[in-house]
This record gives sequence, C-alpha cells and structure tokens, in this order.
Amino acid sequence: MSGRALFLIGSPKGLKASNSARYGEGLATRLESEGWTIGRVDLHEAVATADGSDGLCRQAQEADLVVLIAPLYVDTLPGPTLRALEILAERSSSEAPDRATGLAALIHCGFIEPAHNKVAVALCREFAQQAGWMWRGALMLGGGGMPSKRARSVLEEAGDALARGGAISAEIAEKASKPTMPVWLYILGGNAMWRRVAKKRGISPQDLRGKPYA
Repeated sequence: MSGRALFLIGSPKGLKASNSARYGEGLATRLESEGWTIGRVDLHEAVATADGSDGLCRQAQEADLVVLIAPLYVDTLPGPTLRALEILAERSSSEAPDRATGLAALIHCGFIEPAHNKVAVALCREFAQQAGWMWRGALMLGGGGMPSKRARSVLEEAGDALARGGAISAEIAEKASKPTMPVWLYILGGNAMWRRVAKKRGISPQDLRGKPYA
C-alpha cells in the first residue's frame, strides 16, 4: 500500500532543529520505503496567518494519513498545535470528505515517565473523532533528547504498520512507553545539568537550595 502522508510538527523549533522533526524522520523513512509521499508542516508557522491555515487544511484534506508529532507543554499540546487542531476540526466538520483521513500521533516529553503524555494523546483521539478521521494509534515517548536506539526500533515498527495501512498496535505502544533509564540516573543527570547552568550564570550551590517562600 502507498499514499500521501502529512507530518504535522508541533514543536516551536520547527522542521529542522526540533526533536519532533527528528522523530518524524524515523517514521517517514519507513513510509517512503513503501512508496509513500511525505509532506511536512510547521504548525506554529501555519496557524500564524490565514494563508498558512488554509494551506494546512488543504494539505490535510489531500492526505491519506496525518501524523501529528509534538512535545508536551504543561501536560498538554503546545498552544499553536491546539489551535491547528481546532482549525482542522472546524474545516472538516463543514466539508463532507470523500474518504476518511487517518490520524496517528507521537507525543514526547522530557519526563522519564512517558505516561505524562496521556492527556495529550487523549486530546488527539478526541480530535480525530470530532473531525471524522480514523484513529490510527499513538506513541508516547519520554526522556527527551535525541531518539534512543530503542526509540528508533519502535519508530520503525510503527512506520511499517502505518505504511501497510494499519494502526500502531498496543504492543508497539507499550514498547515505546517504557522508561528510558532508571529514575535515580535521571535525577542525578538532572541535578548535574542544573548545577552547570547555575555555575554559568554565577549562581552558587547554596542559592539553588534556597527556599525564599518557605
């Protein structure tokens, strides 16, 4: 099976510098190997103008599969990404589609526990229902940063499933949702990062331990 896939990048860092775009390439590579044509949209840029919003809706209408990839911001999707979904839902409900567009989502966060992404994934699923799109499953990734070896393997499996016209299975989603490192190591690394940032800005370790509102 082949078709046209549209990747919606919800990171404010855009199509080149964001981890969302990097995760997207892992999925896109598998789809392209099966003959799919890939389009990409920077959602923060698209919703900034009426022309950009119109172009987003037009490309989504032409796609067989839409893949939303976004970081977690304050337990949900970034504001412009939410606005993009609102625009797409409004446009989809006012136009009778000649076929059902598929929607898959990949939500990633800096927390070690990918379960923080559940609310954002639920929003994507609700959008698919309101827009009349077919829900094709989701991946929740934690730990932030560049895709790990395990993440790349999961992306390949998910890409293969989507390329064949299927959905991201519960088994694939479960592999993605496992923590990327032990909690103690995450805390150790996080504390070391904050100390480096503080030192660069002339802040002492004692100041970091301050409790001004205690």
